[in-house]
Amino acid sequence: MVHIAKRYTARVLENKQLSSTGYALILERGNMSFQAGRLITLHGEDITQDRSYTIASGEQDRYIEVLYRLIPTGQLTPKLVHLKAGDAIDFSGPYGAFVLRNTQCSLVFIATGTGMAPCRSYIRTYPHLSLTLIHGVSQAEDLFYREEFNGYTYVPCLSQPLGSEPPSHVLDVIHELDLNPKTHFYLCGSYEMIIDAHRVLRERNIDDSCIFTEEYYYK
Repeated sequence: MVHIAKRYTARVLENKQLSSTGYALILERGNMSFQAGRLITLHGEDITQDRSYTIASGEQDRYIEVLYRLIPTGQLTPKLVHLKAGDAIDFSGPYGAFVLRNTQCSLVFIATGTGMAPCRSYIRTYPHLSLTLIHGVSQAEDLFYREEFNGYTYVPCLSQPLGSEPPSHVLDVIHELDLNPKTHFYLCGSYEMIIDAHRVLRERNIDDSCIFTEEYYYK
């Protein structure tokens, strides 16, 4: 099935600050349908400011939600943080191929930062998934929507924990996992993490046909 991205003008419903640099932008959905895991492009003043974000809301939600991180030197996010309810923004979508291939098999989702957004869309759409989320962030404040993963296996990894707690990384967890070769692995986040995690999974005899990736570029 071919998905053709359309351009929309949407009203901002809310622009929530989730952490010191993390935000959730909630937009009118209008008549747009999408599949969990797909992206939209938020448009700036010109094409150089356009940025793509995976939808973080579920297929049945009446709004479109995206997670973004403020990059002070970025082209778009310093403008996004000033949006308020009632403002208008243009976006195009949906598109992308980071959708679930099989909702009946066990899933391990490995994310860094806002890369957990598609995983949230998955569980809001398919609440009975057999899912493990391994979420790597610098500090606990960036464990976005942690409370929504009650009932799933949730493994937070903090590279800069407060107090005496030792740092942890998603690669450490992957090395220790009891891997099932029939499990599907979804990797989303920084390009470096995806390269390293993909390598470790292959070293542990996970076939490429069971590994799906989506890189996030923070700029």
